[in-house]
Amino acid sequence: MKEILIFKNDMLGDFLQLSRCIKEIHNNFKDHKITLVCSNYNYQIAKNFTFIEKFIVLNHKSFLKTLISNFKLLLLIEYDHVFVFDGRNSSYRTSYFVRAKTKSCLCFSKKKKFLLFNFLIFRPSKIFLYLFFKNYIFCDENYSNTNVRYQELYFKLLKDLNLKISSKKNYFVLNNDYHDLYSNFFNQNVKDKYILFHFDEKWENYSDADFSNSLKIIQNQSQRRKVLLTTGIKPFRFLNALEKIYASFDYKNNKIIKYNSIDLNSVMILKNLPLDLLAYFIANSSKNITSHSGPIINISPVFNVEIVDIIKKDKFNELGRWIPIVSNYKRYSFEEIESNIKNI
Repeated sequence: MKEILIFKNDMLGDFLQLSRCIKEIHNNFKDHKITLVCSNYNYQIAKNFTFIEKFIVLNHKSFLKTLISNFKLLLLIEYDHVFVFDGRNSSYRTSYFVRAKTKSCLCFSKKKKFLLFNFLIFRPSKIFLYLFFKNYIFCDENYSNTNVRYQELYFKLLKDLNLKISSKKNYFVLNNDYHDLYSNFFNQNVKDKYILFHFDEKWENYSDADFSNSLKIIQNQSQRRKVLLTTGIKPFRFLNALEKIYASFDYKNNKIIKYNSIDLNSVMILKNLPLDLLAYFIANSSKNITSHSGPIINISPVFNVEIVDIIKKDKFNELGRWIPIVSNYKRYSFEEIESNIKNI
């Protein structure tokens, strides 16, 4: 049996960005077994991709530990293709020891200044790049370069291997185990079309004025449709303030339980949803509002749901690299949000 090894040992949003490329690799090599090197974070999603045969789930950054603990998979098999998609030094170093006919990767370059001189740093270094990788693309990590989009680079890497690309829309598989839980909650408490506004730990970095404007957005949206305020697993400082205003539900032991005594109205909070359950709320929403949360940005396009992304203006170039190629995406800055509340 022919084998393919893919390195994607990073965060959820990063994996979701790569989801279609992994599906296209499978489509082009259906007679190959795919092994994925992933993190505890993105394994939550990757496990639902039934065409991935084996997983190497890592919770450390040591390539030596990876090689030793996965000796049979990494050192005893000769792969047809190895893809290093995550840009981690540990993944590059591990891949050097893996036998493969073709190795592919992105090589990241960043401008550094030392004394009076500017020079480029490459990851992996050009010596190792030319020594171990037959197929590669350079990625400029200077955020003033607005022409870079990571998904385009991933697809170009595949095209350089003459792989056929049937679609560039993100790929995602809903976990059937959560279907009934979502449906029961919707039928009992929502019963109508809704807009999702997702809060996560990024809100720790935003001001009281930003939060005040977000409440205005919620109020404006709730005049049109019901609004579900979902939260990440990690707490953020505005959560208590939200729970003083709106009815709140908490996910515990595979149940969604009413958490406070505030009566239900057109706005409600859903806390601590596992990603597989959150995905159902994302997929069935009329519109998803976020501050560049990876799951929202990358799952919404799969189900043709509009995305409204609210971020700091100085992050436009950096985060613009992560916008999915196929998406109904709108972006606003926190600095100008007050004048755009009615347009969202």
